[in-house]
Parts: sequence; C-alpha cells; structure tokens
Amino acid sequence: MSHHAPAIVERRLWVLPALAGTALICAVWQPYAPDAIDMLNRHGAPTLAHWLGTDHLGRDVLARLMAGMGRTFLALGIVATMCVMLGLAVGLAAASTSGILRGALLRVAEFASVMPTLVVAIAIVSLLGFDAVTAGIALGLGAWGPYALLADGLARRALSEPYVQAARALGGTKSRLMFRHVLPAVLDTQLAYLGAKLGRIVIAYAALAFLGLGADSSRPDWGAMLFEYRLYMFDHPALMLWPGFAVVVTCAALRTALGQDRGARVPASSGDTAAALECADLHVHGAADNPVATGVETARRTG
Repeated sequence: MSHHAPAIVERRLWVLPALAGTALICAVWQPYAPDAIDMLNRHGAPTLAHWLGTDHLGRDVLARLMAGMGRTFLALGIVATMCVMLGLAVGLAAASTSGILRGALLRVAEFASVMPTLVVAIAIVSLLGFDAVTAGIALGLGAWGPYALLADGLARRALSEPYVQAARALGGTKSRLMFRHVLPAVLDTQLAYLGAKLGRIVIAYAALAFLGLGADSSRPDWGAMLFEYRLYMFDHPALMLWPGFAVVVTCAALRTALGQDRGARVPASSGDTAAALECADLHVHGAADNPVATGVETARRTG
C-alpha cells in the first residue's frame, strides 16, 4: 500500500492553488470598493478605469465580481471541509463498528443523503441569516451524507484487503489500521468525488444568494448580482452576463482541476485478483526444433 499524496493532488497541483490564490486576492483587494456609488457614472461602458463598466448605481462591476469570487470560495471551502471531515468521521466510524451503532450511523447518513441539499440550506439560512459563512455551513450540513456512505463502503472494502488483514494479524490496533491503511485508500476517492461536486456547490451558493432570504440584495455575491441586475436584462444585458459568466467559468475550472481525475484509487475487492504474470502465444520447441507446445496462454494471479 503506497502512502504517497493522493493522485488527485499530485496531478492538479498547479490549478487548485491558482484558483485559491486568485480567490484570496479577490477577497482582500479590489480596484474600487464594491459598494462605492457614483451616480454620475451610471451604466458606464467598459473603459481602462472600469474594465467591465459600471452598473445602475455607478459601482464598478469588476470590483463586485472580485468580491463575489472571494465570498464564493469562502463558502466553497467551508462546504468542502465539512463534507470531507463529516463524511470521513461518520463513514470510518460506521465501517469500524457493528450492530446498533453502525446501523444508527448509516441511517443518519442515508437521511442526510436523501434530503435535497438546497432545501436544507434554505431552511437553515432562513433561521441563521445569509452570509458566506452561514450559507457554507448550511450547504455543508445538507451535503455530507453521500460522503459518509462512500467512505463506509470504501473503508469496508479496504478492511478486507490482504495487506490490512496481515497488519491486523501482526497486532495492529483498529485505530492504527484505520489511519495508516484505510484512510489513505478512502481519502483519494473521497477527494475525487468532492471535485466532481464542487461546481454544483458553486451553483447552489449562487442560488441561495439569488433568493436572498431577507439579506441585503445589493451585496456583491454573484447570485445577488443576477437578482439585482435582472431589471436591466434588456437595456443592459452585460450586467447579467458577467456574474453568469463568472459562475460558469468557475464551475468549469473546478471540474477541470479536480472533477476529471482518473487517478483515484478504488480499493479492489477480494474478488478482483489482478494478474501478477501473464503469458500469451507461447511456443516451446524441443530438440531438432520439434514443437512441444504452441499458442500457450496462462496467467498467474495474486492470492
């Protein structure tokens, strides 16, 4: 069992830090204050001073998009952390136990899985109020169930592997087996699954921001901008184009960075006995070049 970094991290090292760095820069710096109003410059066309123009209140559209990216990635980070941590904790705990406790953990995970994430998030945000942190927590609480079920299935398969059973026979404790042998096998696939879902989380956060749920509709969130600028859809369509474009590009970038990884290792089941040695079309000749055997095919499999 190799203990190198997950393949998903190894193969996309340059994209994810670039996205995170860009989001961090956008969160802490914008060319103008996102809420700075300039009524003398309403609906300004793109210029060198305002690259994407200004909106109906003279606010710089690029500055608002940058602030929105920072808020989106803050929520995205909270959701990703909650899904992976809660999913691993519940999934590994279920896989390492049995009886009533295992059944209870799986029922809770299944209940969280069947509940629509956006509906759960709307209910929670309605109680706590909307901002990037509460929206991230709400989306995380509504989305962790599938990660727990996935971790449970992968962990149970990993526990049946010969190398884990050998480690147990040598005296390895349950906690050591889980953290040293099972967790690396589960985490790789867990991250690949998370990467495939991050785009949906961005869309879900934009949907929450679009609905608003009592929050200030003028805040610089991409979804809130779509809500606010919908009144100018026909007169100034670019106002809606830019935040929509930002959502699409972010989803595509996250999918490219994490969602299409093919290197995630799914532990093989005990029935998947990969061939250790294969031989095809073997010809054996004796003395005087007399053929002894021709076209022999054989394979030796592990286990």
